[in-house]
Amino acid sequence: MTTAPPPQENAGLSSLVETIVAPASAFDRLAEKQTWGWAFIASSILAAVGALASAPVNRHLAEIILQQRIASAPTAQQASAIASAGAIGMKFSQIGWIFTPLIMLSVVLFATVILFLVGAIFGGKATFKQLWCAAMNVSVVYTLGVLVTSIVAALRGPDVVTNMFSYYRDSVTLAAAIPTANVKVLVFLAAISPFSLWQLWLNSLLMQRIARLAAPKAWAAALAVLLVPALVGAAFAPAPPAPASGAPSTSASASP
Repeated sequence: MTTAPPPQENAGLSSLVETIVAPASAFDRLAEKQTWGWAFIASSILAAVGALASAPVNRHLAEIILQQRIASAPTAQQASAIASAGAIGMKFSQIGWIFTPLIMLSVVLFATVILFLVGAIFGGKATFKQLWCAAMNVSVVYTLGVLVTSIVAALRGPDVVTNMFSYYRDSVTLAAAIPTANVKVLVFLAAISPFSLWQLWLNSLLMQRIARLAAPKAWAAALAVLLVPALVGAAFAPAPPAPASGAPSTSASASP
C-alpha cells in the first residue's frame, strides 16, 4: 500500500503572509523559490479598492484644479483647450481603477531596477528575478498605505478639499505634519508615511537577506527606492495656476 505524497506548500501565499508578519523568513524563502503571483493579485486588489474609495475626492480636486487653470488661461482659445483636455481626463479617471494592475507592475519594476542597480554597484549577489519577486511581495505594504490613505480621504469627503494643500492636511503622510506653501515640497513630504517607512525597512532587509549586502549598503539601496520617486514627483509637480487678473489671491498657506 502506497501513501499519498504530502500536499505541496503554497510558497507564494506563504511568502506574501510572511512578508507582513515574518519578513526575514519570507526573504529567505524568496531567495530560494521566487514567487510573485499572489503578491501581484493582492496588491492589485488593494490598489483598485483604494482607487475606488478615493475617486470622489480625487475627482473633486481635479475639477478644482481644472477650473483654476481655465480661469488663469491668458486667452479664450487656451481656456477652451484646457477645458477639452480636462473633460477627457475626467472621463478617463472614472475607469482608472481598471489599470491598477499595470500601475503596480510599473511601480514594482521601477523599485526593482533601483535595487538591482544599487545592489550591483555595491557588489550584491541577488538576481533581477529574486529582487523582482521580493519587491512585488513588499508592494503589498505600499498598497496597504494607498488603501488607508484612500479610506481617510473618503471619510473626510470631497467638500473639505479646496486645493492640493487641504487635500494632504489630514493625510497619513508627513505633508500633514509639516505645513508648507511650496507644492514641490508638499509632494515630496506626501511620499513619506508610516507605510513608506515600513517599506523602507523591508527593502533594506531584503537587500541584506537576498543580495547579501552589509546593513549600511542595504539601507542606501532602500533609501534610493524611497527618495528617487519622491524627488522625481516633486520635480515634476505643477505649480498652482496664477489667479486670474483682478481676482483675489488665495495663498496655499491661508487654506484652513
